[in-house]
Amino acid sequence: MQKFKIGELVALSSAGLKRDHNDGYKSGFGIVVGYDYHARFPYTLKWFNETKTNREFNAKEYELKRHKEKK
Repeated sequence: MQKFKIGELVALSSAGLKRDHNDGYKSGFGIVVGYDYHARFPYTLKWFNETKTNREFNAKEYELKRHKEKK
């Protein structure tokens, strides 16, 4: 069962920030646009930050956390 629903805002967790393959996605946030249970990286995201706006990005569940608005 998936933790994040399609349309939910997410950011990289501390584990996701440590991964070299996530370089370029360490700032900003993403929107979950797909989920494939059998895929190696099951979550498909549209990512938004200064350099990767509207880019597709795939991640595992442990690499993500719910996005919290900064006040």
